[in-house]
Order: sequence, then structure tokens, then C-alpha cells
Amino acid sequence: MSSQERILLSHPKYELGKSASGACFTLSGDLDAGGAARVLEAMEGEVSGADLTSLDLEELELIDGAAVARMVDLIRLLLSGSDRVRVLKSPQSLAHTIYRVGMLEGDTRLELVEPRQEEGTTN
Repeated sequence: MSSQERILLSHPKYELGKSASGACFTLSGDLDAGGAARVLEAMEGEVSGADLTSLDLEELELIDGAAVARMVDLIRLLLSGSDRVRVLKSPQSLAHTIYRVGMLEGDTRLELVEPRQEEGTTN
């Protein structure tokens, strides 16, 4: 988190911050289903009628499928309160789920910017 961000939620495994302008949220760390539910709850009071809201996920790892599902709910929440939402450096599992559930079809309000590719390991 930069000095220009306000921490909304801090946990030993993850952290949620909001930029001073309120237009960008940053979520980092390792997030499981329970943590994702807490993040979603913390964000409910933070969504406002912004023109563009960004969600930076560059340093986020989603631990399980339920966390991915809750993150989809978070993006839907952001869309409900913003004209446009830009998701930056999403984990591949989240980007794939957003595509699979049809959130990118016909809705130019949601943009995925540079989704990460999962790095494979060799045996």
C-alpha cells in the first residue's frame, strides 16, 4: 500500500486499501473464502457513484474457488455503484470466471487490464 492510500481492511494474510481520490482500490495477499467475504462486506460502504473505479489485484492470490466467486460478487458491487470498472492484473482464475459467466459480453463498463498468466512449474 502506498502512503496515498487509506487501509480499509487489514489482516495478517491480506490487505484492502483505497486511494486518496477514492477511485482505486488495492487488494493484496492471500485470500480465501472467509477473507473474500470480509472484503466484500468492507467494500459495501465504500462504493460510490464514481465515473471510473479501478481494482488493482496485482499482488492478490485467490486460494479457493469460493474466494473467486466472492470476488465476482465484489466486481458486481463495484459495477452497481460506478459507471465503469477497470480490474488491473487479475489472477487468471478470476479473469476466466468473469469471462465464463458472461460479464464481458455486451457490457463495455467492465474492463480487464493485463490479467495475469499463472506460472506453471515443471516436475
